[in-house]
Amino acid sequence: MIYHVSLGLVALVVGLLHGLAGSLALLWPNRVQRFMQRFPRNLALGRILLGGGTVWAATLCATTDLGEYSAFRSGLVLGCLILGTLSIWLLDDFSSVRGLSILLLLAADVLLDAAFPSDRPGKIALVLLAYLWVAAGILFVSLPHLFRDRVCEPLGLPGPLRTAAWGTLAVGAGFLAFGLGLG
Repeated sequence: MIYHVSLGLVALVVGLLHGLAGSLALLWPNRVQRFMQRFPRNLALGRILLGGGTVWAATLCATTDLGEYSAFRSGLVLGCLILGTLSIWLLDDFSSVRGLSILLLLAADVLLDAAFPSDRPGKIALVLLAYLWVAAGILFVSLPHLFRDRVCEPLGLPGPLRTAAWGTLAVGAGFLAFGLGLG
């Protein structure tokens, strides 16, 4: 295990994030629609997300037990920092989608680490969410235009945005209930 966080805490954080996203979409649908339409090509946000992924990956390389690869630790950390810096500097096309995808891939491990030692049956929901994040992260980091076409464009319309907002609120409420020990 890399992360030592409780399943309840992870469920609460995931529930709060879902609740926040759903609430924002319901309270300010026009702003959220504009944001979703601009998100794939938002260079500044892309650099921030790629920077976050770079720091997270380099920190993991620096602090994780690498076993027989521990001798290469400094090279791996340096490689993460160099590749991340080059990505921030040179990757202009869909950098925000790729940065979000990288963060989804890294965050999925937090969910899986929290769920691993637990015997609560509700952990399956967090494990399923983690694998959805992994699938989305792999798909959208390699094909970011699909994120624009399949996620951002539909959410730029009022009907799909409202449906997604209510669904996100429902999922958030479920994770909050689970995190509080109700499931």
